[in-house]
Amino acid sequence: METNSFDMKKYYENYSAINDEIFLGKEIVALPQKYSENEYYYAKETIEFVKYCTQYQKDCSVTIAEQNDIEVRSLHSFDIWLPIVWVASNVLLPFAINMVSNYISEQKKGREDEKAQVEVSFVVRTAEGEKVLNYKGDADTFKETFEKIDINEL
Repeated sequence: METNSFDMKKYYENYSAINDEIFLGKEIVALPQKYSENEYYYAKETIEFVKYCTQYQKDCSVTIAEQNDIEVRSLHSFDIWLPIVWVASNVLLPFAINMVSNYISEQKKGREDEKAQVEVSFVVRTAEGEKVLNYKGDADTFKETFEKIDINEL
């Protein structure tokens, strides 16, 4: 896992659907990933992940950045490829991580013996700006990797 600063405006400068208004009143927003200079797409698990979050967590607003036709790219494997997850504050980060962890567990039910990779990025709004935490690794070690994070040090 790696943590870096993240310039949202620059990352989405060629994507008009992402603007400040989509974050107003939202706690967690699923965002597309940059494919090339002018192309953005959502990870294959985006819609299922957002539905899972809204079904099991009524206390937190989780949504997709745009409601129009969205372009989804998929992998043809058991890997769990999640969207960029924007989190309104570092206080909500443990909640978002727990939701992803629970989602991974649900996806692995009945397939516990199969190896799966997870790819997800969390963009967290902090007092100093936005930070990104990227995870690309084994599904079985996702939760323990994030348990080591001190949210106060983001």
